[in-house]
Amino acid sequence: MIGRAQLRGHGLSDPAVSRLVEAQALHPIGHGVFLVRGAPLTYRATLWSAVVASDGVLAFGTAAHLWGVVAEAPARVDVLIARHRRVRPTPQLRPHRITVAPSVEVRLDGLPVTSRTHTLLDYLGRQRPGSAQRLADRALQRGWLRPDDLAARLRDSPGRTGNTMLRTLLERCGDGAAAESERVLHRLLRRAGISRWVPNYPLWVDGELAAVLDVALPDQRLAIEVDGWAFHSDVDRFQRDRTRQNRLVALGWTVLRFTWADLVERPGSVVATIRRQVTAAG
Repeated sequence: MIGRAQLRGHGLSDPAVSRLVEAQALHPIGHGVFLVRGAPLTYRATLWSAVVASDGVLAFGTAAHLWGVVAEAPARVDVLIARHRRVRPTPQLRPHRITVAPSVEVRLDGLPVTSRTHTLLDYLGRQRPGSAQRLADRALQRGWLRPDDLAARLRDSPGRTGNTMLRTLLERCGDGAAAESERVLHRLLRRAGISRWVPNYPLWVDGELAAVLDVALPDQRLAIEVDGWAFHSDVDRFQRDRTRQNRLVALGWTVLRFTWADLVERPGSVVATIRRQVTAAG
């Protein structure tokens, strides 16, 4: 893959380049970008074509794919370009005129691409709520993203496209995450007509407080626990939750555990699971 500017640098005039194209020694694959005869048109060649044609930086969905954040590459290559650049969108190229700091650009296998953190923030801001929540949860768990990164974007780039979603994500991964999950569960239980449940139920054993259950149905010895959004990001908390759950089971309680995604994306399944357990416990 080679660009017109590179060909000029080797002493080839535009008419000479046109003759090479006519002779099929060069195959145009983008504006001012050519593939040398016999070379395969790989995905990497397509990316370089977009970079050379736009003088841009790979970003958004394309960068998310390169960082391994999403499995599938978008149909068009996303690039960030300077505001003064005149680059037209094509079926293969989607330019974005956004001014970014030089520190945002890094090299990934030689390709200019936005940093992983910047890529995640850009990409998350343009996703539907469910997809954004799942991806942000995974990013937080794996250490790709921190709540501070969300807060910094909102502080440093007010009014930027995607900030509404990022603000929602920040609220849900903050200290109020578990409380919000519990409120959603309470609404589901009330709407389903499930009764005799107690929120924040203190379980005492031999005069000691063994646990405070998110929701309990004491008659059935059923504990319902909800995980705050992105709860796995804290390894110590993960271990404490599992130790606590094992103790409840040893005390004869059944523990049902639901995630934020369960509550908001599969509420019917959550209610059905609770009903079955209540019925089974008599």
